[in-house]
Order: sequence, then structure tokens, then C-alpha cells
Amino acid sequence: MDTEITISPREVRRSFLLGVFNGAAFEFAERLIDPPLVLTWFISRLTSSNLLIGLVTPLGDAGWFLPQIFISPLVQRMGRKMPSYTAAAVARAASWLLLAAAVWLVSRPGLLLAAFFVLYSVARLAAGLAGLAFFDVVAKTIPARRRGSFFAWRLLFGGLLGIVAGWIVSMLLDAPGFTFPRSYALLFLLYCAAAVPAMAAFIAIREPPGKTVGERVTLGQQLRRAGYLLRHDAVFRRYMATRLALALAGIAVPFYAVYARQVLGAPEGMVGVYLMTRIGAQLLFNLPWGRLSDRCGNRLTMLLSTLGSGLTALVALALVVASVLFRPQGAWLPYLAIPVFLLDGAVRPSLVLVDSNFLLELVPGAERPLYLGLSNTLIGIAVLLSGMGGVVVDLCGFAGLFLLAAGLCLLAHLWARGLPEPRRS
Repeated sequence: MDTEITISPREVRRSFLLGVFNGAAFEFAERLIDPPLVLTWFISRLTSSNLLIGLVTPLGDAGWFLPQIFISPLVQRMGRKMPSYTAAAVARAASWLLLAAAVWLVSRPGLLLAAFFVLYSVARLAAGLAGLAFFDVVAKTIPARRRGSFFAWRLLFGGLLGIVAGWIVSMLLDAPGFTFPRSYALLFLLYCAAAVPAMAAFIAIREPPGKTVGERVTLGQQLRRAGYLLRHDAVFRRYMATRLALALAGIAVPFYAVYARQVLGAPEGMVGVYLMTRIGAQLLFNLPWGRLSDRCGNRLTMLLSTLGSGLTALVALALVVASVLFRPQGAWLPYLAIPVFLLDGAVRPSLVLVDSNFLLELVPGAERPLYLGLSNTLIGIAVLLSGMGGVVVDLCGFAGLFLLAAGLCLLAHLWARGLPEPRRS
């Protein structure tokens, strides 16, 4: 476990507050363009292709994860990582501004689809370039036993703002004065207005110098070292197997809203209701998950997270089966999907802890960029593969997709049972 914190308690508090503001403002921004709901809904208005619809969320997540092993040799030799975060922040803001302009000005669906996927990919890749710097700065400025609360407070205040974001989404998409797709252009512009102060707050953190790998490491050498870790570090290998199964289980998440729209007949403004439901559940469960992580460790958090994700997929599957057996009709049908988004929101804070805190405690400080880069790149590949959810729906229907997700969550739970708790090692 990496417990090396050399900054003063006053500086820890300052970093904690700036980091919480960064997380809360970014959570508000992300909910305005929420990929599984808002962006997926947006693309479903431009095309009927389940493949393209299902790619939106995985492509965004993969853009964040994939590049990290490739830039880890450079980041590993930097005593301070904040300059790389700053450069990525500029690229992210520019991409979203260009995307807002494209959605406002371009009227041809095919051209707008192409512009969206290009600019969205650039924005998410830039986020991935910032990812290693973000977690390294957090590890150096926030003590291990406060990180659970750190991420929980970020999500708590972000959840409060996210409810406002859900209301904004619902109002804008239902507003008679803004026709499709210009209402989405305004959402993308609002995203920039929230994301820029968020990134500025994180840049204001005074990062202390950290451990570096002294010798110059080429990309080939880094990849060989990554392969060595996978072969010889059994704990890391099991951790990665669990994370990969959970990432692949995310294949179902974008299609919860697609099912509600295509089968239950949910109207445009209903996306805001689903969004507020999920955010409200996150809000209620943020601090309990954080306290659980701080007091009991992240192994238990991961075990419960895998069970919760599997339960969400099973509830969605039950909704599909009930719809087929009983064939209900009425304007109230879209509200039947609310429990799915409620469960998804309740489990979501635990995924943040599983994705970050566990690994930060497992790995040594000097090798953190290598472990994080390898982990996130492998997760990026799995997330990109989960974009095949549209193909699964075409072949097996929504029931087959949700059943597959539940099975992957069960597999992740079984692997997680063999992981140690780093604080007891």
C-alpha cells in the first residue's frame, strides 16, 4: 500500500477541497451530456443502427482508457505530471466547443454523425491523456485513508449538481423554442462552461515532486515490462480479470434507455427523468460507499459492486420478460424502467472506487504510471469490445444482452473473491 504523503495537513486540505470542486463540477458537466442516456439518445435520433448507437458509451470510455499505456513511459519520468493534464485540458475544451458548433450548423444527419464521432473521440482521447496525471496527483496529495471520502464527496456534490443537470436536460429537450439538434448543441456548450472551471481547479493543486523511473524507457520496453507484470504479479492479474469482466458487463448499460425508447415508448423528455433518477440514487449512496471503502477496504466494495451491477442487469431482464409475457400498454409504460436506473445509480459510486482506489493501494509509487497505464489500456480494449452490444441486440434481442451482462457480473464476483485487502497485507 502506498502511504507516502509528504505534504502538510493544510496542503492536504487545500488539495482535497480543490479536488472535490473539480469532481463536482465535472460530474455536473458529464451529466449534461451523459453518454449512456443523453448522447445515446442523441445518436438514436440520427440513425437506426444499433451498432452505432451502442458504440457511443464504449467509444467514450475507451478513449479515456486506451492511450494510457502508450504515454506511461513519458509520464513515468516526469517528477510533476500536472503539465500533461493542462495540455489535455486545452484539447478537451476545444473539441467540445467545435462539436457544439457542428451540431448547431450541420443539418445533414450523415455528416453530423461523422463530425460527432470524430470530435467526441478526440475529446475522450484527450481525457485519457490526462488520466494518468490525475490519479498520480491524487495519490501524492490525498492520503490513502481519505481517498474513499475524497471520491465520495466529489460524487456527492456532483450528484446534487447532477439533479440540476437532469432538470436542464429535460427542459431543453422539451423546450418548443429549440428544435432537434440545436437543443443538444446548447447542452454541449453548457458542458464546456462547467468543465473549464473544473479543470482550472485541478490545475491549481500544488503538486509535490514524486518518484520517477530514472532511466529512459522506450515504448517497447514499457510493453515488455507490462507483459512481465501480467505474467508474474498474480494479484494484479486477478484484479485485471475482475475489472475486465465488469467492463464487458457494461455492454448493457447504454441499452437500458434504448429499450425504454424503442419498446416502452419513452418520449424525448423522459431521458431527463431517467437521468435524475440515476443521479438521485448516486447521491444517496455516495457517502455510504465512501465510508465502506475507508473503513472496510476496497475488496468488500468490489464484491458488492459486482453483485449490484448483476442485479441491475437482472431487473432489466425481468422487465423484458414481463413485457413479452403480459404485453402491457399505456402511457405509464416508460416509468417501469425507473427501477433499472435507480439500481444503476446506486451501484455507480462503487465503480469509481473499484476503478481507482483499489489499484492505487496495490501498486508501488514509482511504478504507478505503468500499472495504471496497463490497467486502463486493457480496460479500454474491453470497453471498446462492449460496443458490440448493438450486434448482440440484433442477434439475441434485449433479453440476450441483459442476460450476458448478468453472467459477466457473476464471473467478476467469483474472481474478486480471491483478491486480498491491501490494508491487511
